[in-house]
Amino acid sequence: MAKHKHAGNIRKVIHLLEKLDRMESIDQSHAHVRCWFRGHGDESWDLAPGVYRSDFPVTTEEQRLELEQRLTQDYRVMSAGIRTGDEGEAELYFLQQHYRMKTRLLDWTNNPLAALYFAASSKPDKDGALFVMDAYQLGPSQKGKYTMQMGIDKYITKEFRGIADSRHPVFQDALHVIFWWDGEKTFPDFIFPVRPDYFDPRITLQRGCFTFHVPNRGVLSENENPTLKSYVVPSQDKPEILRQLAILGVDDFSIFGDLEHLSNRLKAAYSIR
Repeated sequence: MAKHKHAGNIRKVIHLLEKLDRMESIDQSHAHVRCWFRGHGDESWDLAPGVYRSDFPVTTEEQRLELEQRLTQDYRVMSAGIRTGDEGEAELYFLQQHYRMKTRLLDWTNNPLAALYFAASSKPDKDGALFVMDAYQLGPSQKGKYTMQMGIDKYITKEFRGIADSRHPVFQDALHVIFWWDGEKTFPDFIFPVRPDYFDPRITLQRGCFTFHVPNRGVLSENENPTLKSYVVPSQDKPEILRQLAILGVDDFSIFGDLEHLSNRLKAAYSIR
């Protein structure tokens, strides 16, 4: 379990706004893209995606990849009739993550209030955590490099900078390993940030973005990104934080945008259990 340096407590929504106001990266170019947030209901949880958590039933990287490949294949085949049918591999992989399949993706958001909602809305008896980082620093901090094909038998090696989108070669090559069981391609040796196209309502509402984790880099820590910080969300303050967020329009329905969560929001509004 990775230990994170806590930068303070968030007991009210205004405390988050005050901390954001003091963040240098908020005033930098492309802050709306590069400032990423994540909320944990339990502050002891690692920053690890599904395939690197303790409930994923394998012990080696080879077994981990094979199980993920089989899950991805089954998901693609069995979901075909309830999808639009025009999703590419990137869209399918993002959908798996957002609908609770185990993947190498770890959810982040560009919306700090959404991250605070996730920190406060689960594990009421546990202190939560809100994480923040400058995603632009992931590549340079790990000295990330990738190989790009420029023609027949011509390749160049480039430094990874910024944030990948779904068409970036480093992401496309990684997906090829998973979807096509391609032994010719390999994962990069660094965790990289990737932004999806906003093709799905849940991804849009949550302002979703992801870190993609690779062998020997299952857990994100300050070693991979020194800008990473975490704030404790005390358990006793979670109900008040949720009340304040609801006043600001951040609730089950605004985060998930489906009929089930609309029902949850209305029951809460009328104090119905």
